Amino acid sequence: MEKEKVVVFIDGSNVFHGLKNETFKIDYLKLVEFLTGDRYLVRAYFYSALPSDKDMDKQAKESFSRQKKFLEDISFMGIKVKLARLRKLPDGTFLEKEVDIMLATDMLSLAYKNAYDTCILVSGDSDFSYTVETVQSLGKRVENATFRKTSSYSLRRLSDKFLYLDDYIDRFSLKPKEPTVWDKIKNVFKINIVN
Repeated sequence: MEKEKVVVFIDGSNVFHGLKNETFKIDYLKLVEFLTGDRYLVRAYFYSALPSDKDMDKQAKESFSRQKKFLEDISFMGIKVKLARLRKLPDGTFLEKEVDIMLATDMLSLAYKNAYDTCILVSGDSDFSYTVETVQSLGKRVENATFRKTSSYSLRRLSDKFLYLDDYIDRFSLKPKEPTVWDKIKNVFKINIVN
């Protein structure tokens, strides 16, 4: 008997808002493994947005450089990063527009191509409700995982399976880094190292 094929779709912005003011960070590889369980993982996707270089001043470049590094780290974990462009508004703020459309299109396209049996949507955005119903009409199962802060009643109601990630944080959060012997020595003697 073949294993159930799974694709994980992570709405990066929605997860970011779900983690706002939290003291832990997510190990996305562990999150994908936790959600997949003993099923066959076809692929995991992470959706985010960045502005183009021409739209960023020095401060924005510094801020977004951390996000670029984070996205690069995720891609090296084997999670496919899909990027939209943030649009710069006249007041200097940035607006995310295309991420939800990219994610919904991929969910539908891969369902139509029979790439998965079950997809796991990591988002609480109710905008995905119609996408979920359409994917289900193609004979696919949809599971929803999100944080309580960003959870949508309509997604919980429509999904074949639902879980609050808050209840399983210990399974996929990054553990605080244990200081090395060298870190302890630097702290005791207040050594400053310049690389």
